[in-house]
Amino acid sequence: MREHIQDRDGFYTFLKFFVDWSVKSSYRKYQVEGLENIPADGSVIWASNHTNALMDPMVMLSSTRGRKVFVARADIFKKKWACKALTFLRVMPIYRIRDGINAVKQNDGAIAQATGVIMDGVPFVIFPEATHRPKHSLLKLSKGIFHIAESAIEKSKDGNPVYIQPIGVEYGDYFRFRNTVLIKFGKPANVTRFLEEHSDEPLPVAMQQMRTLLNDRMAEQIVYIPDDEDYDAIWEYAKLKADNPRYFKKTLDEIEKREGKLKGLLRIQAVDKQAVAEILALRENEPEKARELFKRVDDQRLWRLQNGISVYSIAHEPGRMMLFLKSLLVILGIPYYCFCGIVGSIKWVPILLILRGVKDDAFYNTARYGVRLGLAIPAVIVWALLFFLLLNWKLAAVLFVLSLPSLKYLYDYGEFFRRYISDIRWKVRKKRAPEIIL
Repeated sequence: MREHIQDRDGFYTFLKFFVDWSVKSSYRKYQVEGLENIPADGSVIWASNHTNALMDPMVMLSSTRGRKVFVARADIFKKKWACKALTFLRVMPIYRIRDGINAVKQNDGAIAQATGVIMDGVPFVIFPEATHRPKHSLLKLSKGIFHIAESAIEKSKDGNPVYIQPIGVEYGDYFRFRNTVLIKFGKPANVTRFLEEHSDEPLPVAMQQMRTLLNDRMAEQIVYIPDDEDYDAIWEYAKLKADNPRYFKKTLDEIEKREGKLKGLLRIQAVDKQAVAEILALRENEPEKARELFKRVDDQRLWRLQNGISVYSIAHEPGRMMLFLKSLLVILGIPYYCFCGIVGSIKWVPILLILRGVKDDAFYNTARYGVRLGLAIPAVIVWALLFFLLLNWKLAAVLFVLSLPSLKYLYDYGEFFRRYISDIRWKVRKKRAPEIIL
């Protein structure tokens, strides 16, 4: 038994290998950047944006090999079995204002426990927005993270600094399984030094300045859009620009001339951020022109959604030859898709049943991941037994190997087919569309 939540645990470590594989294979592209920014000295609190329910801590868990302790809202710890399971998973409770003043008073114990975690050199992972929301934005950061940092500074006996590590988690899509995710570690904020430099100011004032600093550094790690009435129009227009091949290439070339070569998802993020920056600059410098533009973009967005057409189809419209090749791939992929549908039914049927009861769309991928994680090994065993008991071993071996990526192929083919249908709809209906702004 572990004496402290952060203590080493052989069984936990063994399970983490399987969990990490499952997390990373749940995305077509899983990329971690900025690990060199994690401080080698002192104690560290990881602070990340929170957009995708329980998938956020899962991708954070898999981002590095070492131990981590997470925090979650206290109400999910009420049942004894849940409390035991979450504690084993190194998740500890914290109370929020919405839980009531009396409940919040219990956070003194949580802060003391969190302080012990980071004093042991184990990252304490917190989502300071205090709730999840699928947006490229940030809510006001809660004070809890700063109280934990202050407590750690007070109890530090060796004089090592306490850091807050800003982290951005960027998903290619919040609701579609097998999309992409970028985990980006920014430059840490040295809280110890900051408070020393602001020692002549009242602590609440210094903490407010630290909150602003952390908000800015977290925003730097993501595609950040102010959360106001123009959010949807800004993101729609930014994606229309960024997904356009000519704009993407031109903008990426300019960025890489300034910042050096970028790789993978960093390239997409950089272009998205540039597109957003240009639109925000337009709104700042020419508000009337921006207002008219946003109105037209909103009209276009509503038409696009009503017609089931993706932004990518409009910005990256395929030519006839490309559409022909896509049609060929769709046809060729149908037999394997049907096979995967049969062998993957052990997992996708429970997923569908569970999703019917999920009210918050942000939990969709959490549910999909959870079922996949829980049924991955049982599904392999069931189909191995059926294949090798009913068929000759050569055919059974072939079918068994083909069955292993069944759920991944179902989602990947489904996404390809969705975009293919979107391309066709755009080809057929674009003459009836509102004026397209690119």
